[in-house]
Amino acid sequence: MVEVHFAHGYLLHSFMSTHTNHRTDEYGGSFENRIKYPMDVLKTVIDEVNGEVPVQIRVSVDEYVDDGMKFEEVKTVCHIAKEMGVASISLSAGCYDAVEYAIQPMFIPQGFIIPFAKELKAEIDIPVIVAVRLNDAHLIENVVENDEADIVAIGRGLIADSLLIDKIKAHDYDNIRYCIACNQGCIDRVLGGMPAHCMVNPVAGEELTCKLKGKSDKKVVIIGAGPAGMEAAITAAQRGMKVTVYEKGELGGKFKALSTPPEKDTFMMFDRYLVSQMKKYNIEVINKEVKADDEFAADTIILATGSTQIIPPIQGIEQEFVLQAEDVLENQKELKGNVVVIGGGLVGTETCKYLGNQGAHVTLVEMKDNIADGIGATFIGHMFAKLAEYQVDVKTSETVKEIKNHEVVLSNTTVPCDYVVIAAGYKSRNELAEELSKKYDVKVVGDAASPRRILDATAEAYRVINGL
Repeated sequence: MVEVHFAHGYLLHSFMSTHTNHRTDEYGGSFENRIKYPMDVLKTVIDEVNGEVPVQIRVSVDEYVDDGMKFEEVKTVCHIAKEMGVASISLSAGCYDAVEYAIQPMFIPQGFIIPFAKELKAEIDIPVIVAVRLNDAHLIENVVENDEADIVAIGRGLIADSLLIDKIKAHDYDNIRYCIACNQGCIDRVLGGMPAHCMVNPVAGEELTCKLKGKSDKKVVIIGAGPAGMEAAITAAQRGMKVTVYEKGELGGKFKALSTPPEKDTFMMFDRYLVSQMKKYNIEVINKEVKADDEFAADTIILATGSTQIIPPIQGIEQEFVLQAEDVLENQKELKGNVVVIGGGLVGTETCKYLGNQGAHVTLVEMKDNIADGIGATFIGHMFAKLAEYQVDVKTSETVKEIKNHEVVLSNTTVPCDYVVIAAGYKSRNELAEELSKKYDVKVVGDAASPRRILDATAEAYRVINGL
């Protein structure tokens, strides 16, 4: 199969689109002129392979920029390509200036180009292939069963679970490790020049070096059942270890807080998978808070107690209208009126989205000269668009001097408020490590070792257990 790319930001696509083609010669201007060079290239490829291998084109159904290609022009391109002899048409979306539609994060709807595929399939008699965030088994099955496309193309879903297709065929839905479209391990890393990994699959990209080791009769106690704790427990159970998990609250750790802001509910797909695997392997969970003098029958203790929010030393921070971001998100509190959010990192900006969506007037205060550090390329533009939509007043290079009675005193101004929400970062919660290490082999994983993303926590938990 030879694929000729008319999609995203590739050269041939750039010729076809008025968004990128500003030429005034015979290859610019009218639609006929703009498609001339791409079609010349396609004809050359078809002639060169001379029927020995099939030729397929990949094309964006819509660039999702105002001056870009729309579906009517795309359909014309597909019909011309079909007459030239292409064997199939693979559909995608977006362009480099609308990258969120090309490599869809979780805020883009699942399977959003399926209607385009169905319309094209109805009027062209060669196979139509549909891709784009198809991360649900029933959605994938319905595409072909409902004759909406001939073939389903899956990329990130197979990074998340290489056995996805086998599990769908076997109707083994509960054991599918779905891609949640976070883009943290795959796209963000690749765009940063690093190899792809995956938040939900700790061996993705390292399959040859991180294979699950053989059976072990070790006894493992895991303290904490957030993402790192559950990944450690599941991996230990897969190796045949005797596993006991201690968790003072519900399974899931920070998943609830992570999934509360608008368009972040997909995080719960991973939470549900981990919980289902805990049940599958009959992992014992004891609901209690562990103390340093507790006794355990364990060869190794995995400390996965996570992290807590940092409370900065600000005068007046103890007042009742001052809240922690995690508390607001986890308990889904509704805050109306004027709200000041202190801290412009990932948690702070997501909290602004959550509050803005409720109708609050939000002021975001950040001591650095920028906000949203560490947010990936496919999310960052959308984040700023949402902050603008909710009219969040962003104040950078500002230090909080004091919180008075319903006003926040900054280095350069004073902001009145009904509430203050603190999002000043996290610190590890690992106070048990020192005492437990006096009697047991203790491994500290996830945020308890260093506050990071779930991507790092699950990978670390897997590797520690696999190294026992």
